[in-house]
Amino acid sequence: MWLRRAVKELDSAWFDATNNMMTTADARKILFEELLWSTGISLRHTATIPEASVEALRTHLAAAQEEKDQLIRQHQEDLSAQRAISKELKDQLIQLGLDHSKALKAAQAIAEAKLDEALEDASNSNVVLQAELEEAAKARKAAEDKAARLEAEQKEYDLLVTQTDALAFRLFPDSQAHAVKKFGERRVAQAYENLGAPWDPYDHLVAEQFPMLP
Repeated sequence: MWLRRAVKELDSAWFDATNNMMTTADARKILFEELLWSTGISLRHTATIPEASVEALRTHLAAAQEEKDQLIRQHQEDLSAQRAISKELKDQLIQLGLDHSKALKAAQAIAEAKLDEALEDASNSNVVLQAELEEAAKARKAAEDKAARLEAEQKEYDLLVTQTDALAFRLFPDSQAHAVKKFGERRVAQAYENLGAPWDPYDHLVAEQFPMLP
C-alpha cells in the first residue's frame, strides 16, 4: 500500500512540474506570436520608421525567438532528465517493495516453520506424557490390587491363627491359664503400654508358641 502511494505521489509531482513548465512555455510562445503579429502590422502601416529601427526590431525579435527556442530545448532536456530520474526512482521503489515482500514472506515462512516445530514438539511431549500417565495409572492400579490382595490374605491368615488358638484352647483347656501368664510376662518384659489390651491375631500367634503346660 505505501509503495503504491509513493509511486502515485511521484507521478503527481512529475505531472505538476511538467504542466507548469509547459504552461510557462505556451504563455511565452503566445506573447512572442502576438509581438510578431503586432510588429508586422506596424511595419505594413508605418512607412516612416527608419530602416535602422526596423532592423533593430528584427534583431530583437530574432533574439526573442532564439530565446524561446532555447527555452523549449532546455525544457525538453529538463523533462527528459526528470523522466529518467522518475523512472529510476520508480524502479528503486518497486525493487524496494519486491525486496520487502520477499523478506516478509521469508520471515513468515520461518515463523510458520518454528510454529509447526513447536506444535509438533508439544504434540510429541503430550504423547509421551500421556503414555507415562497411563503407565503410572497401571502401576498404581497394580499396587492397589496387590495391597488389597495382601490385606485379604492377611485377614484370612489372622482368622486362621485365631481359630487355631481357639481350637487349641478347646483341646487343651488347662494350658490357657499358662499361656495367658506367659503372654502377660512377655508384655511386661517388652514394656507394653496397655497390659490388659485384648489379644490381636498376632498375640494369638505368639501365644501358640508357648508350651501347652508349664
